[in-house]
Amino acid sequence: MNLNGIWKVELLTMYDWEPRATAFFENGVYRGASSEHYAVGSYTLDGTKFVAELSIITHGQSKALFGKKADHLDVTIEAEVKGESFTGTAKDNSGTHLVQYRFTRMAELP
Repeated sequence: MNLNGIWKVELLTMYDWEPRATAFFENGVYRGASSEHYAVGSYTLDGTKFVAELSIITHGQSKALFGKKADHLDVTIEAEVKGESFTGTAKDNSGTHLVQYRFTRMAELP
């Protein structure tokens, strides 16, 4: 499967799935942003196993993520890709906090 495209990124909160960002997957490069953060990094897809290594930089009135407010977080996301939408687990570089992410393909890259 080719993941190149524009993806909606959602975060599972105590209330429900919350829209978090828009991400652009292109040939192993991950770029994403919202009005309060941006994320850059890389991803691999081995069969259906997705792994992304990201640096998340926050600015403005950002919310706590992984139990803390920080200007910079290094995150690993692992997921099993099952079509045009998939859910994965993200952990911060301490490995202490886990967060559920959901990716849904919105469009192809231009």
